[in-house]
Amino acid sequence: MKKFLFVPALAAALTLPLVAEEKVAKTETVQAEQIASPKQKLIDEVLTDYQAGRYNSFLKQADSEYQEAEKKWKNNDLLEQRKKLSTMVHDYGVNKTDAFKAQIAALHEAQDRELVKICLNHPNDKISHEVRDMIFFSPSKQEMESIEFIHSLSLKFKGDGATPIENKLISIDTEFWLKSLSLEIANTQGKMGDATFQKKYLVLQLEKIKQMKEACQGDLVDVKIKSYVDTASSVLPKVYASAATRKHLAALGRGKIAPKNATEQEMQAVMAKYLQKEEALAEKHFPSK
Repeated sequence: MKKFLFVPALAAALTLPLVAEEKVAKTETVQAEQIASPKQKLIDEVLTDYQAGRYNSFLKQADSEYQEAEKKWKNNDLLEQRKKLSTMVHDYGVNKTDAFKAQIAALHEAQDRELVKICLNHPNDKISHEVRDMIFFSPSKQEMESIEFIHSLSLKFKGDGATPIENKLISIDTEFWLKSLSLEIANTQGKMGDATFQKKYLVLQLEKIKQMKEACQGDLVDVKIKSYVDTASSVLPKVYASAATRKHLAALGRGKIAPKNATEQEMQAVMAKYLQKEEALAEKHFPSK
């Protein structure tokens, strides 16, 4: 099989946001005492500091660096990649994504069932609390539609929106996508520790949704879009926690990070197995050339 480049990115983009299947929550019972996970504690801390303005200097610096990069056209290559991805999503979206999403959802459900069993066997480990929170996060219909709408903005390029306000939201999403990538590069290069990276990454997501809410003010704004943005804003911390945990599990499964204990070793084996199945499914639906 050829090593495919855009196929994994496209496959990831076409799946729903990283929210676990409700069926798992209905069929499994966790006996351990429900306590706040370490990741939730971090999120609560960041929310408090963000609302108190303690990240204002960071946001100002991130914006200054972004504006400087824009002036010097440093983001052009990244923007071209986003444009290409949005085109591919649109081209595939008509005929292929429904079957792919259904099969990916089935894989995730089976994967999550195995992860739940590991959590039950290791109920007191930090990672078990975080994975359990991820799997049992079950948004309402309105919340899910709102999450999907915000997710859909990240798959679009400037001008792809159906209305002026949607184009404004796409512009905001693109700006914070570039700022987040800059943060990831700093983390990868060792210029920023993981804990600091996680906090600042979340701050960027909070600021992004805040600016989206501000863009939706006014009498002429689409009421439905405003409702989606408002709802997504209220549920963002839980979505972030769920996505961050699944991202950590994916990194384990791909061998990008080493397991810290026996629990993570078991989870790594499960993730490696299902990531391989996911890649095979992606190659089947979106064959590389």
